[in-house]
Amino acid sequence: MKKDIDNILKKALTPMDNPYAELNDRILLEVKERKTMAGKKKNVRRKIPAAAIVAACVLMLCSGTVLAVYKYLTPAQVAEETKNRTLQEAFLGNDAILVNETQESGGYRITLLGSVAGKSISDFIPMDENTGEIEKNDKIYTVVAIEHADGSPMPDTSSDDYGDMPFYVSHYVHGLDPNQYSIMSMGGGYTELVKDGIMYRLLEMDNIEMFADRGIYVGVSSGSFYDSAAYNYDASTGEMSRNENYAGVNALFELTVDVSKADPAAAEAYLNELRKEWSTPDAPIEKDDIDMEIDDFMGGLTAENLDEYAEPIEATRQTCTIEKSNDGNTYLKYSYELEGDGGSGIGILEDLFPEGKPGRNFGGYSYSDEGLSSLFIDVFILNEDGTVTFVVYRPKG
Repeated sequence: MKKDIDNILKKALTPMDNPYAELNDRILLEVKERKTMAGKKKNVRRKIPAAAIVAACVLMLCSGTVLAVYKYLTPAQVAEETKNRTLQEAFLGNDAILVNETQESGGYRITLLGSVAGKSISDFIPMDENTGEIEKNDKIYTVVAIEHADGSPMPDTSSDDYGDMPFYVSHYVHGLDPNQYSIMSMGGGYTELVKDGIMYRLLEMDNIEMFADRGIYVGVSSGSFYDSAAYNYDASTGEMSRNENYAGVNALFELTVDVSKADPAAAEAYLNELRKEWSTPDAPIEKDDIDMEIDDFMGGLTAENLDEYAEPIEATRQTCTIEKSNDGNTYLKYSYELEGDGGSGIGILEDLFPEGKPGRNFGGYSYSDEGLSSLFIDVFILNEDGTVTFVVYRPKG
């Protein structure tokens, strides 16, 4: 397990448990959002089989909406497949929302199957890693099915092809910038399984039914992060819609939640709590000898002497995707696979290069119990032409 120096801000895209031995065709993925360096860069790392960490395919876009009438597991059956009896019962209850709406996009058929929300309706309630206390247990759970539009089966989780096309699945709230408010920042996680050639994503987030009067979306798009090119977001009206010219998957559904469940006061309190968490420095952690060794190495490392003490891992070198956000920041996105591990993340151009001058800067770093030999250093390079290169460095020797 990696020790991330840039301390964990909150769990995001986290699995709710390890896979059961008998569930050999399904997987729980863990991704954590972390606050690094100046506290604004969002960086995500995950450790899963190398075959599951591959750059997203770019497919031609086609669209259409039909109704799904057969062949899919029900949301309750998906919960049963993941051995979550409590959630299964919740999906069978009167509060569950059954949808069965399908959209075709980017060569895939996406079906929103259903949703349910409430307190303690899952067998897997995460606990805080530091305090051991149960985290927020008022959650919303939504199930989507993802399949190839041509009917060919999705790769099984044990297949080498699994993960060739990553998907970012999240709820969104009308009026909240999706660049900031999504599964990665709102207590999110998911469980994924493949059955009979169809992938099922069981999505979990903080219960956002309090925003029912605003409107709630469910989006499925290509990639490991929210891609602002996939959707049109109007900051003045809060409207969100599909970008019809997007070359990839960008399904977007409206989830009909009972408006009587709206609670504007609770919604505002929730948003204030989120913003407070984002701006609160992480608590100091107790350091061992390995931590001190890393601190000493990084403390003497600069952009100028980097090549003297570290070397680039060329397999990770890439040109970042640059996206200008409505919040005024310019986001730098990257993703790589390496030696059975991989990483993906987001940097903020203005934080890394405040003067806008070409050069290089560190984004963050991570390591394992093996110490210096396992140290990975994220490096961003602002080029003369305005592009940004990302590459991982590691200590020499």
